[in-house]
Amino acid sequence: MNMVKCWKEIGVLGDCSCPKLLELVHCRNCKEYNKAGRRLFDREVSEDILKEWTENLIGAKEKEALDTISVIVFRIKDEWLAYKTLYLQETTDIRPIHRIPLRTNNVLKGVTNINGELLLCVSIADLMEYSVEETRKDIDTTIYERMIVVSKDGERYVFPVDEILGVYRISLSDVKEPPVTLTKAPQTLIDGVFDLDEKKVGLLGENKLVDSFKRSLGG
Repeated sequence: MNMVKCWKEIGVLGDCSCPKLLELVHCRNCKEYNKAGRRLFDREVSEDILKEWTENLIGAKEKEALDTISVIVFRIKDEWLAYKTLYLQETTDIRPIHRIPLRTNNVLKGVTNINGELLLCVSIADLMEYSVEETRKDIDTTIYERMIVVSKDGERYVFPVDEILGVYRISLSDVKEPPVTLTKAPQTLIDGVFDLDEKKVGLLGENKLVDSFKRSLGG
């Protein structure tokens, strides 16, 4: 009897006539079956199989990368927003904001020193016209304001946020079209919305946001 394939002939995959089955119940409990399994893993893998496995793994990773994006999620007033980490440079504690004579306006607050470099400081809250009344009433004292530095096409900006939730990877299929009422807002910067831990999060459009920053410079 060819013991390498005995489970297919007299074992559980055959006619079950093997006398060892009375004691072992199943071929997987037999040393012959286990020996055959080890031989399968010990054998050399052909180049064709290696190539196929490599292509499958790379393809899965590429699909995962294409189907997901990494975002930083933060709160401004009562609104949860997200921005792609591709354009995120750093987060930092709140720094002093210095006004720019004849240039400072509702959106452009001034300049802030970030690691020795003066960056334009802008307010997304004012850009999106969030009112003061929308500020949370149940503020957790362990949560504190931060500043986020973003960079796109060589231009860097810093803006304050009320809370940073963290960095997350989200599926593009989870990002839905923003509500009609939102798309008709005077300063909509939202490309889509998604749910995260029972929160409705607005995904900021990187081009819309930076273009709005640029427009604020002429105010």
